[in-house]
Amino acid sequence: MRSLGPFLDQGLSPSEILDRIRSGENLSWKESLEATEKVFEAEREIGRAAELGIEIIPLASNQYPRLLREISDPPLLLYLKGNVVDSDEAAVGIVGSRHPSLYGIEQARRFARKLSGWGFTIISGFARGIDRSAHEGALEISYGRTLAVLGSGLDVIYPREHQTLHEEISERGALVSEFTLGTPPLAENFPKRNRIIAGLSLGIFVVEAHSRSGSLITAHLAVEEGREVFALPGRVDQLGSRGTHRLLKEGAILTESPEDILETLEPQLWPLLSHPEPLNGSFDEEERGFLSIFQRESMTLDEIASEGRRPVAVTSAFLTRLELKGAVRKRPDGRYQKLAACGS
Repeated sequence: MRSLGPFLDQGLSPSEILDRIRSGENLSWKESLEATEKVFEAEREIGRAAELGIEIIPLASNQYPRLLREISDPPLLLYLKGNVVDSDEAAVGIVGSRHPSLYGIEQARRFARKLSGWGFTIISGFARGIDRSAHEGALEISYGRTLAVLGSGLDVIYPREHQTLHEEISERGALVSEFTLGTPPLAENFPKRNRIIAGLSLGIFVVEAHSRSGSLITAHLAVEEGREVFALPGRVDQLGSRGTHRLLKEGAILTESPEDILETLEPQLWPLLSHPEPLNGSFDEEERGFLSIFQRESMTLDEIASEGRRPVAVTSAFLTRLELKGAVRKRPDGRYQKLAACGS
């Protein structure tokens, strides 16, 4: 499907975009819209969503997630229960088998918990197994955030045993779907859901997956959209390792620790800093305040984050920026040292 980017660049309103689609400029879009309009009654849908506390966000809205808008076929409408905040752009998708091993469950929780503690939002698909473990790992952090992308309408809880998790996520993040209210969890919905998981994330981490897993679809969609793909190695005699090992052969990043993900995504975190400046060697007030944290010869990343009261993910990106400006350096032992000539 062609991107809606040209429509957005022209500043068209949602109604104008629909008129252009109805004109037949793109046949597949026209057919999709006509099929939707046969079963979709806008006023009734809006009223029902309001009753359930669900927002319906059109593609042209300022509320629409920026990263998702940039993919090749973003949903025209996004249903949202909860809230999406600016910091959710620093997100990692964690996906995997619905029937994971104990090892897979433990690793999904460990990575989600650590990344969430650093300030990343965890994205997953609300399924049994790895998805659930990822959501729960993020929620173990008091300030952790997680977004769940559903393959059904937001009023259809599937699996049913995730009722409590459904409520927790809506309070500590958001439930997201492109499907109209009442849509059941049909098999054909899940590949569509997977592109949203990839679109909302800076990178996708696959924990366990068999050779025909939907998680591989998510990973391949992530590659198509220019996202990073990470894969956890597993035992060679386990079916759940075949998919992740296949991804590793295809060029996914072999991931043994959350630090592997953090280091890879650091450059993409720079634009999310509150006041990014040109890397020209001068220091603004925020940077000078940050440099004043260095009271010892060298400090670890966690020590700096703790002293500065910032998420580790943001601290790591800030340090990388200051490295490029010649203010600090990372030593071979992994500790950071402020350079005497930085002029702080």
